[in-house]
Amino acid sequence: MVLSLQQTIQYTDHALQTLAGTLARLTQSDFGSVEYSGLELIKYYLNLLENNFSGYPWQIVTSYTIAMTCIIMLVVLFMLFLFRVWRHQRRKKKEKEIYEYYSDKFHLILGSAETLTHEEILEMLGQTEDDIRKNDTYYYANILEEARMAMYEIVCLPNMQTLATSLGVVDRFTFQLLKHKDVFRTLQMLLMLQITVNEGLLANFVNHTNREIRMMARLNYITCSRNIPYRYLITELNEEQSLYRPMILNYVFGWMMFQERLMPNFLNLADRVTNEDSAAFLVREVAYWGKENEKEEVKNYFLDERLKVRSAAIEVVAMLGDVNAEEKLVESYFMQPEHIRQEVLRALLSLNSGRQTEFFKKAYEISSSRETHVVALQCLYQYGNSGRRLFEIMRSQADEETRKLIDQVDSAVLLEQLQVL
Repeated sequence: MVLSLQQTIQYTDHALQTLAGTLARLTQSDFGSVEYSGLELIKYYLNLLENNFSGYPWQIVTSYTIAMTCIIMLVVLFMLFLFRVWRHQRRKKKEKEIYEYYSDKFHLILGSAETLTHEEILEMLGQTEDDIRKNDTYYYANILEEARMAMYEIVCLPNMQTLATSLGVVDRFTFQLLKHKDVFRTLQMLLMLQITVNEGLLANFVNHTNREIRMMARLNYITCSRNIPYRYLITELNEEQSLYRPMILNYVFGWMMFQERLMPNFLNLADRVTNEDSAAFLVREVAYWGKENEKEEVKNYFLDERLKVRSAAIEVVAMLGDVNAEEKLVESYFMQPEHIRQEVLRALLSLNSGRQTEFFKKAYEISSSRETHVVALQCLYQYGNSGRRLFEIMRSQADEETRKLIDQVDSAVLLEQLQVL
């Protein structure tokens, strides 16, 4: 049976309409469109992907999956990078604005010799408590740190504690210690800014397994404790000496004296400490913060069995300019090793009483060390007019080899003096 063209078109149109009706019934229900949710939605897309790749080898499917995953990850990482850059720039801008507003005011408050109240500080800042709370205390802490470093020559800033409390910085540090968050940095900031917190907050850290955290907590305990500030000091000093500890302890002792707090007996501690470096450090502290009786007793350490303590005691006498200790210093000279003899000679030069001209000559004559010869001649050369005259007499009477050494010392000292000028 042969169909005409018009009949063929009619049958084709009818078939398409039937197919469209079938698809519509598959996606329609009595209640409207089918909506996938939960696991059904996931299954739908999984089936869709499976159907799309059903005709491809597994190698192509795997490669396509890896490539798409990498592209998606790169897009996500790039977006995160842009977000972090934006956040960093925003934070820097905010920090600059806060610094420009508060920096000069903080310097003015901290530089005041009068003790200010919380209300007076707010008035000088031109802010209310609500205004201050709008900013992250992180910014305030950084500005306080910068201000403290700029005023490092001032031993104690009497308004630091009140200012930090008003700004919420003390609360920030307290929270960080309670939550064990950024502990070392927090303890370091407490010491640098000379801020005190409840000593109970330090209990978890004074015996911490981390050496640096343990040290910082024990040093903070000195400033924070009102009852037994030096409870952990000997234990700490018996541990290995670091470059940082002597500097910060000197800083802490100065603050304690300014606050009229209980000061340690440095010489008594030096006798009890087993670490020789720490004992020498304690003896040196007598020159800065020691009591008068300690300054008088320091000359008794010229012949201490610990050589570093001897050197420290000699250095203290030179720093204090204690001429009364000069005779004992001279007596100890002959019982010292060569390197400490040189320190004794330099200390006598520093005291410059004018009574040791002949002693310098004698030290030169009896020594078997060339270094001690040089130090004795240098001290004699710089020991006033009497020392210079004797130096020239020794040069005129010396043999050729000795005269060369004396000429070298003369040139070296003269060159040092010119460099100072």
